[in-house]
Amino acid sequence: MKFILSIFLCILGLITKAQYAHTYNVGTGSGNLTVDGNVTTFLPGSLIVIAPGSYGTINIQNLTSETVENGNGAVIMDGGNGTNNYAGINMTSCNTTHITRNPAIASTVPYGFICQNNNYRPTAISNRNMFDTLEWIEYYNIGDYVIYFSSSTSYVWDGTDATVQGKGLSLKNLLFDSCSATCIEMPGSLSTSAVTNLQRGTEFGYINFRWCDGGDLVFCQPIDQYTIHDCIGWQINNDNDDDNGLFHMVGNGDFYRNYFHEYQGHIIRMWTLSYGAIPEIDSVYDNISDSSYKYSPYEWQSTAGLNIPAAPNTTYVNIRLNNNTHGDLNYSHQTSFDACLVDNYSMPAGATIQAKNNLLFNTFTSNGIAGRMYQFTQTGTDTTKNWYYTSATNAGFNISTLYLTSTSPVINAGIPGFLLYPYDYHGVAFNISSPSIGAVQSYSSSPILAPNSFPRHHKKIIIE
Repeated sequence: MKFILSIFLCILGLITKAQYAHTYNVGTGSGNLTVDGNVTTFLPGSLIVIAPGSYGTINIQNLTSETVENGNGAVIMDGGNGTNNYAGINMTSCNTTHITRNPAIASTVPYGFICQNNNYRPTAISNRNMFDTLEWIEYYNIGDYVIYFSSSTSYVWDGTDATVQGKGLSLKNLLFDSCSATCIEMPGSLSTSAVTNLQRGTEFGYINFRWCDGGDLVFCQPIDQYTIHDCIGWQINNDNDDDNGLFHMVGNGDFYRNYFHEYQGHIIRMWTLSYGAIPEIDSVYDNISDSSYKYSPYEWQSTAGLNIPAAPNTTYVNIRLNNNTHGDLNYSHQTSFDACLVDNYSMPAGATIQAKNNLLFNTFTSNGIAGRMYQFTQTGTDTTKNWYYTSATNAGFNISTLYLTSTSPVINAGIPGFLLYPYDYHGVAFNISSPSIGAVQSYSSSPILAPNSFPRHHKKIIIE
């Protein structure tokens, strides 16, 4: 059997590598390594394989249309808890370049690159990078920003793609474990005169966060048309009492099929702005969270209300927040801010807000919030069938399996016509004419992985 498996893996490796124009083997398994397209000529569409081992700093720069992956084992960059604060993997000025894992050994080496025990920043994404992928990297025990965006040139946006700092970047299948600062930081700027270092069309997908305590796990400003999906967080901000947004986004985009358990802060803080004359829509759906120490799962407000005046070529955002499930909120019984569905600060004139078919249970409020939906009085909001229950049991929601019980009162009880996506959190088709309330359509006795047994890599399978 082992012999047959070895033959299969070899064949898989040959098939995988055959799709590339050429294969380049680089690195010795130790020391520092720079892969620079301005120094070495790589055929477009080639595979660059880094020899496994323990490295200091790996710099990937000036590449176009290349794939970079680990060889027959993991590539490890260990900072030695202060011995080498520059240990890590960096990307500079790349285009359509993909840093990923070796698929032939993924069953035994799920993360091709491992950055660990670093007091500083293990990954810098510098200058202008377009349509790149960074995936299957594990970050463990990091003391500063984990992935940090910077640029030697300030890209002042003129309303066109030609002046964005980055476009089409995909950050996927990453693991952040025991990181004490913000995991992904995109620090551009907004003012009355300029939008600087705009990121457009960034994907954050299948990312795992556990035992992280950095407040904002992801902070992006300014960012346009982001997608955040299928991310999981467990034991977040245990030692942090600030008003955090696990995803803190200054711009617009979509947020769906994410799950957070045992956490503190808003799961997403939407400081909304559309980059262009046409208002964008923030679509928030099929998300689940439970056991929040403090704060409501969502916050929205306009950048103008935050003393960040609307910059040139910008306008407001419309919000659609439908079919989400959240419960056991503010379990510490903090009285400074009650827990409800959303901390809803004022939005600009013209902005429309829709919140339908959301399920809440067991949220603590000291003063009482009608329906447990909105922190403040909300005008111009289209709300129907947002239901609250005093417990998960009464709601018929199983917090272990993340399915409904067979007797749940929310099954097929929602209002039709407002689904933002036809499938639920688990990939099960909603009943289009009578969708269930919340992020889950149906009941099941089949458990998913419990939060305290997350594997080292976990990718949910979505039926589409």
